[in-house]
Amino acid sequence: MRGSRDGYRGRAGRFLAWALCLAASVAILAACAGAPKDRAATPGASSAPSSGGAKASAPLSKPLTAAAPAPVSPSTEAKAREEAADSPKDKASGVRADAVEMAKPGFEPAESSASAPRAPSQSGLKAGYSDDNDQFNYFVKFLDQYKEVPHYELAIGERIVVKVLDSAGRGVANADVEVKLAGKAVVSGKTYADGSFYLYPLELGRPDASDYLVEAKSRGGSASADVPRSGPRAVTMVIGAARAVPAPLPVDVLFVLDTTGSMGEEIERLRSTIEIISANITALKPKPALRFGMVLYKDKDDEYDTQIVPFTADLAKFQKALDEASADGGGDDPEDLQSALRDAITGMKWNADGIRMGFIVTDAQPHLDYGQEYTYAKAAREAKAKAIKLFSIGAGGLPLEGEYPLRQVAQYTQGKYIFLTYGEKGEAEGGKEGSVSHHTGSNFATDKLEAIIIKFVREEIARQSDKPLEADQAYSDARKIADETREETLSKLFSQALQDLSDYSSLRLPPDARLAVMPLVAAEASAEGTAAQAEYFGSQLGLAAAKAKLFTIVERGNLQAILGELELQLSGLADEGAAAKAGKLLGADFLVTGTVFRGSERYELFLKLVRVETAEVLAATKARLDLNLGL
Repeated sequence: MRGSRDGYRGRAGRFLAWALCLAASVAILAACAGAPKDRAATPGASSAPSSGGAKASAPLSKPLTAAAPAPVSPSTEAKAREEAADSPKDKASGVRADAVEMAKPGFEPAESSASAPRAPSQSGLKAGYSDDNDQFNYFVKFLDQYKEVPHYELAIGERIVVKVLDSAGRGVANADVEVKLAGKAVVSGKTYADGSFYLYPLELGRPDASDYLVEAKSRGGSASADVPRSGPRAVTMVIGAARAVPAPLPVDVLFVLDTTGSMGEEIERLRSTIEIISANITALKPKPALRFGMVLYKDKDDEYDTQIVPFTADLAKFQKALDEASADGGGDDPEDLQSALRDAITGMKWNADGIRMGFIVTDAQPHLDYGQEYTYAKAAREAKAKAIKLFSIGAGGLPLEGEYPLRQVAQYTQGKYIFLTYGEKGEAEGGKEGSVSHHTGSNFATDKLEAIIIKFVREEIARQSDKPLEADQAYSDARKIADETREETLSKLFSQALQDLSDYSSLRLPPDARLAVMPLVAAEASAEGTAAQAEYFGSQLGLAAAKAKLFTIVERGNLQAILGELELQLSGLADEGAAAKAGKLLGADFLVTGTVFRGSERYELFLKLVRVETAEVLAATKARLDLNLGL
């Protein structure tokens, strides 16, 4: 597991750059220049698991105590393996679709090597990330595909997002939410900084449940809503008054650090950049009251199992504790992450009315064979109830047996899974340029680990501001090149767009989902002649859908008759409600609808995946096309 992760090369995130962070980073990099990390030289290191006989996690070797919930057991073949040659895109991070990324169902894993030292890094420790809540449908497929990896169950396959807003439409943090079924409370917790609370019906153990009563209370008032299980995947509740934001705003940032011998570079990076992190966070608005804390961990037979460093607002005091943290011991794996999470959730005195965030940093899978009653799944549930957002950071050599639970914890607590790279070169940095580049503007934008930490904390604080951050809008870009026909380029573009819509669906899509691709509509404000282009692009989209085999395609030969019956014009399909009515008569479960704009230099297409039953938009994507790709 200590080997390098070739599969993470080229995977990237789009991040906001700050002048202070950049200026300070130059000084830090100059001071910290040195030899690259070589995990292969670590005593006891082994390669990441592969089908070729490299070390893999063994089946649970110790009996579980009666009090401990049993993790899902692995198969003897351990078929689920990390790193694939192709995988999903992360719109939140702006990742290239043609970069080599994490494991994706249907692709063979790539092996990592512990025999050769890591290539010298030109830019230090970098990080990219995956937002498994954003690409929800993909993540559910990931869990299903690799379900034989040892893990504890977090049943997230069905999700309803409850948003608690104030009278001005702003998210209410730390509102108390209670979900009732037949008059009995079944789950409760607090909202996160954006006012969200995720309801997972499958977690409640009542498969027959059909309706829930959700109640929310805060200092500004209260609200309640009847939530049908078969209804929309997003429910908004508005309390009666403006939200109250504490001044200064309490912000707790916890680091859960694996301190075994192979983690030296990660700890040193945090040690050398903690002042940058602190300076950037404390300069934000609303003004934060920042505290740092740590839980250090190794394993039961090491120098210590866990050590707690309480939250403190004294940066110098925290730096002293961080300076004393050393990476040694270990040499075997897994490590005792579950004890560390127990201390993180129950042993730390978190603030009660601010923002609470944790960053787990490890290159090892957790022990699931100790018979521990406090599992990582229990930690995730309790963190969610307390609105503690956990981000998991997988360091070099982390096998799938470690990635799987780390991603579970991050997704369940609305955090993100972050993966570290060490300056490796990937396809996205060179090679032949293609006709379709995905999520343009950030094709290879991995950033320093400290910059990503700052970014995520900044986003949480901004949700309590009257001027929230504008979300990055990633898109796919297509241009005409000599090596491809127009139809070939459009086929690539629309295949990618359909995959995006599937991956980012907020509803789990059944394998037999029936899809109708509706005619694309020319925007009224577009230049003359766009209607013909919309018809052409729509036909190419339909061909791509038939080839993609992501859905069962519903023929729409009688669409004109249906539109006449509904007294709709073709342009009316731009409205989700009207399109859903037509889709119901077509016998479709889902629709792809879209609008085409023509600018001076390119076409812009906005595509949506619409659920027919509720007329809600489950996912959306954007594409930009060179004018030469039109008729």
